[in-house]
Amino acid sequence: MDKPNKNNIKLLELEWKAFLSGNKDAFAYYYNLYIDDLYHYGTKIMNDEDSVKDAIQEVFVDLYIKRNSNHANLDNVKFYLLLALKRNLIKRLKRNRRFAEESNITDFEPEYSAEVSIIDFEEKEELPRKLAKLIQELPSKQKEAIYLRFNQELEYNEIAQILNVTVETARKHVYRALKAVKNSMNSKDLVLFYLLMKPEMQ
Repeated sequence: MDKPNKNNIKLLELEWKAFLSGNKDAFAYYYNLYIDDLYHYGTKIMNDEDSVKDAIQEVFVDLYIKRNSNHANLDNVKFYLLLALKRNLIKRLKRNRRFAEESNITDFEPEYSAEVSIIDFEEKEELPRKLAKLIQELPSKQKEAIYLRFNQELEYNEIAQILNVTVETARKHVYRALKAVKNSMNSKDLVLFYLLMKPEMQ
């Protein structure tokens, strides 16, 4: 399903009002809208796909049951769901006693390549591979930060809450990750990188 944009914001508003009133079709609309994003993010945190699916179900059920009392709204529902999913998965991992503290819960491993979908050069095969390799070598928090920023398109204050850091630290994670990637590229790849990246990434 297409993600929210200016052309369908009216539909989103109508569906959200219907959801708040308890309309199950509207609930299904938002479930289908965000299920893929949640699944992809969840499987980067926990490699047990069944547990991730169970966690997603719990998050959506909680969203519906508490629709009139939680802090989700039309502007932040995606962020709310991602944050709720991460917290749910952290609890599951801690219950399994595989890790003692949150800092050891996961080495975030996104299937990430910077704007691979828009690359249409002869080097479209090689540059994404180089970028993916460079990104995999980044510290876990930096990888997760750029994933949330550029794949999930979250704001820095939202990223900060998910990573449990300050907004300034979230910005530094993204800045340092991009700087490290750029510094590791040769001049030819760097030119392509600048041509393809979003303005904010430059």
